[in-house]
Amino acid sequence: MLIRNKLTLLFTILVLAIQFTFSAFVYSFYSVYRRQEFYGQLRAKAQVFGRVLIGRQDVAHLLSARVRASDLLTLTDEQISIYDRQFRPLFDNQNASYEHKERSLLPTLTKQPVVAFTIDKAEGVGVVFRQGTQPYYVFVTGYDGLGRSKRENLLLIILIGNLGGFALILLAGWYVSGRFLQPLADMAQTVREVSANHLHTRVNEGNRRDEIAQLAITFNGLLGELERAFESQRQFVAHASHELRTPLTNVLGTLDISLTYDTDPAQWRQSMRSAIDEIRKLIQLTNSLLNLAKASGSSTTMAPIRLDECLLDAIAQVQQKYAGRQINLSFGTLSDDYYIVTGNQLLLTTAFANILDNACKYSEASVRVVLEKLTDADRYTIQVTDQGRGITSDDLPHVFSPLVRGHNVAGVQGFGVGLAITKQLITLHHGSIQIESSPDVGTTVHIELPALPAA
Repeated sequence: MLIRNKLTLLFTILVLAIQFTFSAFVYSFYSVYRRQEFYGQLRAKAQVFGRVLIGRQDVAHLLSARVRASDLLTLTDEQISIYDRQFRPLFDNQNASYEHKERSLLPTLTKQPVVAFTIDKAEGVGVVFRQGTQPYYVFVTGYDGLGRSKRENLLLIILIGNLGGFALILLAGWYVSGRFLQPLADMAQTVREVSANHLHTRVNEGNRRDEIAQLAITFNGLLGELERAFESQRQFVAHASHELRTPLTNVLGTLDISLTYDTDPAQWRQSMRSAIDEIRKLIQLTNSLLNLAKASGSSTTMAPIRLDECLLDAIAQVQQKYAGRQINLSFGTLSDDYYIVTGNQLLLTTAFANILDNACKYSEASVRVVLEKLTDADRYTIQVTDQGRGITSDDLPHVFSPLVRGHNVAGVQGFGVGLAITKQLITLHHGSIQIESSPDVGTTVHIELPALPAA
């Protein structure tokens, strides 16, 4: 069921429930009021007939007829009876069923001044009327035709009003729900127009204050992230295609030239060496792209590991590549928990090795590495500082973008993938990485990783 239909149905049910409850209250209140008003009329008539008829039994019927003739409020099926203190009837104009009911109430009437009762659809009261010291019991019974007719008319009005109200409520609910859900319908229409080639489309954010506007703002933020991700992917594919095509073109050109012009084995060997170098570059680039894809994955086994061991392994790997290069590892604030974090030792070692490789690649001086635990938080910090050529301010915002290299590193072999891999690996371990750099001064990489929570 559509949300609009659900809201309309819910709104209609709730309002009708309130309306029916109010109608039932009005009807019940009027029924009680009618009964009390009719009982009041009966008591007044009982007092009138008591004053007129008691002590004049010989002409009671004549006087009763005259009173009825002069009474504008004569009741339908009006019945009157009077009893003395010994419960003997002094006057009555009713049938036997009424007399039986009244005699059953006489003992009660001796204890209280007024008693009300019903006989079928008729209603009556019994009152104590005193003449001197003698008590008399006067009963008046009648049918409240006028009051019941008014009550039936009220019920009819309530039913018609509720039926009309139901139609109006249904239309109002349909209209109101449509007005409130229109922004969602517009949003859905806009979303249907979004595609990989139209990610610049944005949802109308309305007044930017209500819940639907907040949803639109959130969705626009998501569209912005998707647009940036697609743009980054397009740039990545473009750069990757270029980087992969270059060594392949070099291999093809080298072999083609060798096939056409080389005439002796020495020339063939030189051409094959050049082709092998290009193939090695291609393999290295392919491995880097595979590592980047792995770093973006989430199916990684995590376990408690020691950061100092990861750093020592990374330093050993880099020193094998850059023989004789000095890398100094020092510990700031010593930790009594052996620098243990939750992570994957191979992946963290790869991340540290990428940073150290960049430091040694662009700097001939020694590299300084500091590992310490922050005193005001359960986090470890690793700082890697070199004295190399640094990174320009224009290139610094893009250092973590894959296949993007700085403008001042021309001539240095690389693909611009290492820091992108490192960023993904540090993020995978719920850490953070920042880079500070100045051209011709050096670069400092700051890494923070959460410590293993205490048991």
